[in-house]
Amino acid sequence: MAMKPSKKTVATKKVAATKPVTKVTKTRVVTKPRNTNTLSYTYSEFLDNVRAFCGIEKRSAAKEMCEDVATFITESLRKGYTVPLFGLGKLRVRTSKARTGINPATKEMIQIPARKRVKFSPAKSLKESVL
Repeated sequence: MAMKPSKKTVATKKVAATKPVTKVTKTRVVTKPRNTNTLSYTYSEFLDNVRAFCGIEKRSAAKEMCEDVATFITESLRKGYTVPLFGLGKLRVRTSKARTGINPATKEMIQIPARKRVKFSPAKSLKESVL
């Protein structure tokens, strides 16, 4: 018995309707923190400001970007690299020497071990604009 040739079916792709691209405008205005005593931003307020400054549409994208930058800086410093923050200054790791100190409660001499510290060197432009 001869077999019938099979019919090939062509799979059709459904194209998802794309949303019209809306351009998010950047706002270059710093909002005042809600805590007026310390004048410090909460994490949420910081993310909202970054989102508006960078013109990012979603808050989750701004959060992801901030976390990625923080991870990059942490890993770079862990490996001993100097990280330039354009217009702000530089971050680097420095090692402090072991030294002798005094316990203020007992006035006893103590040995303070050497350790690593993160040092920030502000840029000249930052100093001039803030100070």
